[in-house]
Amino acid sequence: MRIFRRREGWPQGAAGRNIPLLYTMALLQGMVFYSPVATLYRQAAGITLLQMGVIESLSLALALGLEVPWGAAADRLGHRRTVVLCTAVYAVSKVVFWRAETFGGFLAERLLLAVSVSGLSGCDSALLYASCGRDGDHRKVFSHWSACQTAGLLAAGLLWPLLGGRYRLAALLTVFTYAGAALCALFLAEPPEEAEREKRERGSLSAAFRRTVQILPLLLAFCLLEEAGNEVTIFLSQLQYLRAGIPQALFGPAFALVTAVGLLGGVSHRLTGRLGVGRAGTALFLLPGAACLLMALWSGPVAALAGVVTTAACRAMAAPLSLSLQNERVEGSGRALQLSCNAMVIDLGAALLYPAFGACADRSVSLALLLAAGCCGAGLALFLLGLRGSQPAVDRG
Repeated sequence: MRIFRRREGWPQGAAGRNIPLLYTMALLQGMVFYSPVATLYRQAAGITLLQMGVIESLSLALALGLEVPWGAAADRLGHRRTVVLCTAVYAVSKVVFWRAETFGGFLAERLLLAVSVSGLSGCDSALLYASCGRDGDHRKVFSHWSACQTAGLLAAGLLWPLLGGRYRLAALLTVFTYAGAALCALFLAEPPEEAEREKRERGSLSAAFRRTVQILPLLLAFCLLEEAGNEVTIFLSQLQYLRAGIPQALFGPAFALVTAVGLLGGVSHRLTGRLGVGRAGTALFLLPGAACLLMALWSGPVAALAGVVTTAACRAMAAPLSLSLQNERVEGSGRALQLSCNAMVIDLGAALLYPAFGACADRSVSLALLLAAGCCGAGLALFLLGLRGSQPAVDRG
């Protein structure tokens, strides 16, 4: 019996196994068992919040610096080899985290993480896109891939209560899941057509940046939506629950619900298939914008929970759409380099938004929610502007 049954629309040959393997890797890498207590884990080891901030800043700086070089290297090494290498480094970073007890140990973990994530950024989605084949439904594949990541995170969160508050055990279990993902990566294959094209042509950095500039409105649009969703679902949600008078005993079920809603990323392709990219994208910007505006103006418990859930759902369904549009805009070779340039722009935008949200949240939750609503509104305008320059193959709806 085969472990993975071939699905309709998946390509034949070695590349056909990449899709289920990448799904499995996404599921395993989503299973970070210590995620519910990541801050407490570090504090238990004597790491202060200030030190955590320094570590995150250094990690982000390294990731940004490596983004484009990794993209160029991935196109030369091959996407499969790069994924194998970076997935192995990812697993090593979890081993370091499990054993870390000092500032240096936790810093080393985040630096290894930055090396891995910047290498995988664009490369894994490029490999997945190429593995779909010319007639493959890449939007459907990206949607399911995103859902697998969320499913892993949800599974880890649900299993946390069974660990009895043992932080180190949670970190050790995470080592096993990431090691499993690294093992899966060894069985990936380089799609023959993609490999041949990369041998014939090399993507240039200047051309990649030009194409990034051409789709800059779309990149900034999804950056604004992603960061607004990230702030609302992760950072502002608990403050809004308190403001709405929701008991803290219900925070856990609320978190589980919001995480589970992220599985809707798996049906993103159905939404775009029914409405078209233009109308579906418009809805994905309008709904969270309206939800954030409602939460800012009304502090009721129903509005708080419904607003966070709506924002989480739209954020989840927008992620596969963003990946699909970016991959559809790649011309010729150098796919990983192009996607890395795109990711660098998005990361820079996110870095600029972090302090803005922090400053607003320090003044009031309502102000931060208004900023999130503004980000969704500005993102919609940029999204519609970006679609005007779409290639003919893109269904604007």
